[in-house]
Amino acid sequence: MTNALKIPIGDYGSDQVGAPVPTLNSSVATKLLTKSPLHAWYSHPRLNPSHENTSNEAMELGTACHAVLLENNPDIIVVVEATDWRTNEAKQQRDWAKADGKVALLPHEAAKVFEMVTAANNAIAASPDLDGIGECVPEQTFVWEEERGGHKVWLRCRPDWVTKDNRVILSYKTTGQNAEPDAYVKTMLNGGFEMQAAFELSGVEAVTGVRPTHYIWITQEVQPPCAVSLIGLSDDLRDYGMSRMDAAVMRWAECLETNTWPGYPNRVCYVSAPGWARNQWEERQALNELHD
Repeated sequence: MTNALKIPIGDYGSDQVGAPVPTLNSSVATKLLTKSPLHAWYSHPRLNPSHENTSNEAMELGTACHAVLLENNPDIIVVVEATDWRTNEAKQQRDWAKADGKVALLPHEAAKVFEMVTAANNAIAASPDLDGIGECVPEQTFVWEEERGGHKVWLRCRPDWVTKDNRVILSYKTTGQNAEPDAYVKTMLNGGFEMQAAFELSGVEAVTGVRPTHYIWITQEVQPPCAVSLIGLSDDLRDYGMSRMDAAVMRWAECLETNTWPGYPNRVCYVSAPGWARNQWEERQALNELHD
């Protein structure tokens, strides 16, 4: 099976995508490299029998924005007429909505979603670089098999938007931080966005036979005025993401084959002060000497 599927997000998140073995996606791959194989195992729904999906208010807001912006599905939102989530009645309505595959929001949260979606649509329409991009297909799941170093592995990804010709991938991100491109780079790298891009570029090419030429993040601040920046994947960042993906896939294959998922090293690690910490300390010492 190598295919693009239209399946519910819940099936994607639980890795019910039809693959014969657990599949690797970018979020688990990022944990594999930045933490340990044990963290990857723990976060995988088909490996950890006690796995539970977790969410918070920021994630719920992002889920609602995605559904309304990408799939034009405002019906996913259930407005709970309350001022907060502290009452049992509000909590119960939230649980009912979640069980029904919907997102429960307070009135001010729902208003923010529509404010953000309007601002995002306006930013997309105003960009000359996105003019003529054509129809985009949202929320496809790509599942494919690859062989790395003699190991066969199954991978999955779910791009937000892919153009009809499969040449451009768009990824929508909401953030409570600064979305200005230079400032946002740290958030991107900390979140493993370059890994996500590598998975999605590889998945689209593996399934469709078309190599995407552009990958663009549509990044939006959640605070008013809900400003939007458009950030393109450079060749340098693309190479970096692909190299990290290769390393994660190889490590995943080895762990899956041996069913061995080590945590952090069991040897003592001696850490050094990073350069920025030393520079900061020296600057403060210099200021103190000026005041003495």
